[in-house]
Amino acid sequence: MIEKIKKDVQTTFAEDPERLTHTYGVLSTALKFQQKYHLDRDKLTIAALLHDITKNEEKKFHTRLIKRHYGKKIIKDYTEPLFHGFSAAAYAKETYGIKDPDILGMIENHVVGKPAMTLYEKVLYISDYIEPNRPYEACKEVRDIAFDSLDEAVYQAMDNSIRLFEEKGGFIPEIAYRARAYYENRIKNKKEAPWINSE
Repeated sequence: MIEKIKKDVQTTFAEDPERLTHTYGVLSTALKFQQKYHLDRDKLTIAALLHDITKNEEKKFHTRLIKRHYGKKIIKDYTEPLFHGFSAAAYAKETYGIKDPDILGMIENHVVGKPAMTLYEKVLYISDYIEPNRPYEACKEVRDIAFDSLDEAVYQAMDNSIRLFEEKGGFIPEIAYRARAYYENRIKNKKEAPWINSE
């Protein structure tokens, strides 16, 4: 399946080399975490390859897939730039028959994140943020801490993203604020009780 997905990704982004480069940057980063945390390599590979597979589709494509698999709530709670995590997961189900909750959860939550993400979800979320082709200073700063404290990196990435969207006057879903508060609390508790394993 992985080889077929790789071919499909190459075809999908044949005219978008930057997106293709980004996808493989996310994959290479995720596989570094895979070694650190002894995660399933195939799961991370599939999720990383497919996480942006619907990124360049039109709004009606996203809404059709999302409504079919999630109902209308996602459409109400998010805006179009944030749809692709859910439409990509739906695409993974329909096109490749993927049912694994780890893979689907990674794809669904790589854009905004959520409170209490699984280790797999945190790894893909942060790999998407810090992959080596991201030139932004904020991404570089998070990259410096990601392999020492995954929870702290997740919090910092969420905080950076929210602040950026607030400055631009962009829409921020309520779950983004809840996720940031959750990881801020995780970090605080870990500092107060350092024996807690927050990864």
